[in-house]
Amino acid sequence: MRPLITALRTLTLLPIPGKDAASLASALPFFPAIGVLIGALVVLALYVASLSGWIAGAGVLAMIVSVWITRGLHVDGLSDVIDALGANRNRQRRLEIMKDPHTGAFGVMAIVADLLLKTVALSHLAALSQWSLALIPFIVSRTAQVVLATSLPYARQEGGKAAAFVQEARPYHLLLALVAAIAFCLAAAGSVGLLLLLQGLVIAFLLRLWMKQHFGGVTGDLLGASNEIIETGLLTFAAFIATAGYG
Repeated sequence: MRPLITALRTLTLLPIPGKDAASLASALPFFPAIGVLIGALVVLALYVASLSGWIAGAGVLAMIVSVWITRGLHVDGLSDVIDALGANRNRQRRLEIMKDPHTGAFGVMAIVADLLLKTVALSHLAALSQWSLALIPFIVSRTAQVVLATSLPYARQEGGKAAAFVQEARPYHLLLALVAAIAFCLAAAGSVGLLLLLQGLVIAFLLRLWMKQHFGGVTGDLLGASNEIIETGLLTFAAFIATAGYG
C-alpha cells in the first residue's frame, strides 16, 4: 500500500513506516480517505472538548488539531498565495513571491481570517451536535486537490515539491477519488453530504479557472490554498445549514 503511505506522509505529520509509491500521483485516489482521517481526529477533539460545556474552547482546540495534524501546510499555502496576489505583479513575479519563505502582511491577515472563521464554524457545529457535517469539509477539500492536480499543468517550469503529483496525474486518479468521496460523504451525512461535495466541486472548478488565468497552472501552494478555501468555506456553510435545520 505504498500509495496510501505516500498520501499519509504528504497530507499529515503521522510517522508512517514503509516506502513511498514509485509514482507519487498514485497517492491521489487516497486523498479523500486521508480527509476522513484528518476530519475524524478534528471532530473527535471537538466532541471531547465540548463535553466540558465550553463550546468556544472546543472550537479553538479542534482548529489547532486541524493545523497540527497537517503541519500547517495548507495554511502556509494560503498565506503565500494571498501575499503573491497582494503584490499585484505579473504572473512570474507572483510565482516568485510564493517561493519566498517570509510571510507578508496580506498573508498574516489571510491566516487570521481563515482560522477565525474555521474556529467559529466548528464551535457552532459543536453547539448543534452536528458531528457529521463537521467531518464532510475535510473530505471534500482533499478531493478538490485531486481535481486541480489532475486538470491543470504545473505552473513552474523549474518544477517543485508538488510537480510529480501534478505531472503524473491521470484522469483515472480523479475518477477513483470522486467515487471514494461520494461514498464517504453519503455514508457520513446522506444527501446533505452530497450537497456539500457538489458545492466543493463547483468551488474547485472556479478556482481552476482562476488559477489558470493568474498563475498558468497549479503549484503546491495553490493546492494548499484551495484546501483551506474549500475546507473553511464548507465548514461555514455547514454551520449555516445546520442552524437552518437542514443538517
